[in-house]
Amino acid sequence: MNTFGDKTKLLLVDDHAIVRAGFRYLLESDADYEIREVNTAEEACRIYSEYKPDAVIMDLLMPGMGGLQGVRHIHAKDNNAKVLVLSMRDDPVYVSQATKAGAQGYVTKRSAPEELTKAVAVLIKGNKYLSADVAKLKNKSSKTDQEKIDTLSEREFEIFCLLAEGHTVVNISEDLHLSPKTVSNHRTRIMHKLHATNIVELSRMAIR
Repeated sequence: MNTFGDKTKLLLVDDHAIVRAGFRYLLESDADYEIREVNTAEEACRIYSEYKPDAVIMDLLMPGMGGLQGVRHIHAKDNNAKVLVLSMRDDPVYVSQATKAGAQGYVTKRSAPEELTKAVAVLIKGNKYLSADVAKLKNKSSKTDQEKIDTLSEREFEIFCLLAEGHTVVNISEDLHLSPKTVSNHRTRIMHKLHATNIVELSRMAIR
């Protein structure tokens, strides 16, 4: 375990300062953690080797690289990295993609506060953790849809999530710092891989 004095080191990654502040308060109220905050997955990957956190708490969808790619990049640096994904999304397809990228835990932002502190403690001990709401839904997704969604790259999956929620190509390009043409190309590949003919079909796949 890498520690600063007697403190367990955590790296908190979320693009919203108010969210980071809330999570920091919860974590520091539970234990004597040393917490470093960053607002992008790129920054998390950049400082990971220098900071050597005991665990990383990563948002799923963020501008730029995004959480899924961030998890994968961190695991490329350190195969023993402990990453907890913290997201608004509770559908099984999101959990599957996060674990596929290398996350050891998944907690939704709608979970009870004690879920976060419990999850961090479990991961630090080397175990995996799913919040209660996620665990209940884990086995309810369509296997056929799940297999199709698993063929998406991390970037394609991020765009799939946003399209399924009704975001436009322009909105997505602004949120992820990509050109509209790049997003449109990704959308075309996503529709082809999932055998979907319209956004309504994508939305149905995302919530099954």
